[in-house]
Amino acid sequence: MQDVLQGVQGRGCKTYRKLKMRGEKTECGFQYFLDFDFYEQEEKKEIDDLLFFAAPENDNQRLMNLQYEYYHGMPEKIDKIFLLLLEIARKIISKEAKEKKLIFCIDHKEELAVDSASLVIEQILKNRLKIRTSFIAYLYLQVKKTMYSKTKAQKLEDYCIKNNINFFLLSEDEKRKVKRNFEEYKKEGRHE
Repeated sequence: MQDVLQGVQGRGCKTYRKLKMRGEKTECGFQYFLDFDFYEQEEKKEIDDLLFFAAPENDNQRLMNLQYEYYHGMPEKIDKIFLLLLEIARKIISKEAKEKKLIFCIDHKEELAVDSASLVIEQILKNRLKIRTSFIAYLYLQVKKTMYSKTKAQKLEDYCIKNNINFFLLSEDEKRKVKRNFEEYKKEGRHE
């Protein structure tokens, strides 16, 4: 027994679970003579460059733990990652709107939060994105992207409004002509 304990000491609970150790029979079952705590964990440990915090103190550390669990065989954790990202994105959007004195309806704020969280999840699922330092910083960039970046369609729509063009009533040839004019307009640098 002492040989087994010396071989295991300092390797943690995974090693403990793998070992089949015999103890002495007592009234309450088997008693194991262990001179250290197998469940004692370090403040953080690093495996595959992903951090895991034994006692997460903030949202970023909770996200890092969920990411760690996701990449180590728990695919169901992606749902929890999304929900936590969504909650944080709502806070970021509210703070940004308050600081910049922007007015958004509740539905629009929620749409921005869902879009931002979805961008992060999409990168995790499609590109196996592994965030090594700050989930919050990456999410903040995605929130900024959804709040302030315009898609090509939105820019075309703004161009049509500015030039009093009802794009949806045009024939296909006229639509192509408007799109060409819009592309030239962009090249000249006159767009926002």
